[in-house]
Amino acid sequence: MLVRTVVLGSALLASAGGAIAAGTTWDRNASWLQEQIQNCAEGRGEYACRHFAARALHQLFAIDDYCKADTCLQSHEIAAELGKDSHWAAIGKANDQAILNQAQEMVTGGLPVIAVQAGADKGLIAIVMPGKLVPSQRWSRNVPLSVGTRLDKPEASVYGKGLNFLFSDPTKVTLYAYK
Repeated sequence: MLVRTVVLGSALLASAGGAIAAGTTWDRNASWLQEQIQNCAEGRGEYACRHFAARALHQLFAIDDYCKADTCLQSHEIAAELGKDSHWAAIGKANDQAILNQAQEMVTGGLPVIAVQAGADKGLIAIVMPGKLVPSQRWSRNVPLSVGTRLDKPEASVYGKGLNFLFSDPTKVTLYAYK
């Protein structure tokens, strides 16, 4: 079922205007990202869910701030560090369509952009993917595509789906860009 979801998600990504230009970091790492999401959803791989954000930021953008040797931070630990990290700048809340548009433009231009829902030991981070915004009925706005894992519901981890699939309330989500 999950394999079908990943394949369908990839097909939808292309058909939704989210086609990724050949040779980009996203194109080169699509298989790795999909494998990590599948491993998380199926409960395989000790670090697939827990350290996905840190490992993916390293894999995609060579951002090494969150992994040292074999130890990587979890999403809630990364979220706690963002305010202290001069490389990340808050763009704004995900309930603002202009902020979602800006985040999508930034990521399409090559900047790393993440969506963060901080929350004690249950923080959640999604990495925004390039492509066109997609409509979300739940959020009542157009949202960027994303990749991310969920510790609380690993089967709900996504590749190439709107941010609304990972986060239920856009008022609790802040978007950050790496400068």
